[in-house]
Amino acid sequence: MGLIRERIAIDLGTAYSIVAHEKSKNFWRVPSSIAFHALTRLPVAYGEAAKEMAGKGSEKINVVRPLRDGVICDFEAAGQYLTYLVNQARRNPLALQVSVLVCVPWGATPVETKSYKDRIENMRTHVRLIREPFAAALGCDLDVFSPEGCTVVDIGGGTVEISTIAYGHMIHCSSLRQAGNAMDQLIADRMLRTRQFEIGLTTAEEVKMARGSVASDPNIMEEAFEIFGLDRRSGFPRRTTITSEDIRGFLEPITQTIENKLIEHINVLPPEFRSQVESKGIYMVGGGALLRGWKIRLERDFGIKVNIPEDPQLAVIRGMQKVLKHRSRYKSLVKISESEMTN
Repeated sequence: MGLIRERIAIDLGTAYSIVAHEKSKNFWRVPSSIAFHALTRLPVAYGEAAKEMAGKGSEKINVVRPLRDGVICDFEAAGQYLTYLVNQARRNPLALQVSVLVCVPWGATPVETKSYKDRIENMRTHVRLIREPFAAALGCDLDVFSPEGCTVVDIGGGTVEISTIAYGHMIHCSSLRQAGNAMDQLIADRMLRTRQFEIGLTTAEEVKMARGSVASDPNIMEEAFEIFGLDRRSGFPRRTTITSEDIRGFLEPITQTIENKLIEHINVLPPEFRSQVESKGIYMVGGGALLRGWKIRLERDFGIKVNIPEDPQLAVIRGMQKVLKHRSRYKSLVKISESEMTN
């Protein structure tokens, strides 16, 4: 069968996409960026190389992120980016067909989900869809077919999705279009507004991942550190000193919004599932789960047990690999994912 068909999973994200091949245990993490020549509109770079071109001020190069808030916003760029991912992930050029499993947000509309297939489906490429909450739950080793509900908070680049799943179905899903990218923008905006100091979104993202937190940790000493940018008062590039506490303060508006959405989600659940959240807790996945302090903050403020798996940013792709490996067991999840029925 290996000579006939290959199976690939793509967790298509606003900031990064993660690709896996059914024959490999490794993952390939690629920035969701594509660089075009401004005049010819031909692609000149993908992924990391394209991301590094962003903000360099070249009039000849346009760097595009084909997704916004977890769904396609630039169809031409998305098609070329997806084709690039598929071609790079392929291992057997003799395969007659490539089956591609693509992850989409629960809140994606029928028009949006159709666009994923339209971008890359052809005679040799067959596309199936899996909704992100199902994949995230499977990646946390949760039994999505159990009558006991499981609640997963997925903080990605473009969206936050809070989902409660039971019996192989979605009980309730809450979406918020303020996530990792909005955090990066907020850090950059606050630095400019409060300190007249300009940094790029790449620097803001690096600061967030290295120093970002949502609550102080008594076991970790918070120290000042330097970042490089443009002093708008003098007009010269230089370094300035900020602290982890500063970054936490910058992120607080979005942190509070996510926290409020979680409580709102729990409060609208049927009583039996609400009690299961109180007893079993929640699972946090996605790149945003890497911010320090979620467990401390939520358990302290609301008494909610918080479970964060190892490498939470890989939970979705791990779940997708399970779907590739056990296609018969999880075919109902794919069917639901491709249905026009959304919560």
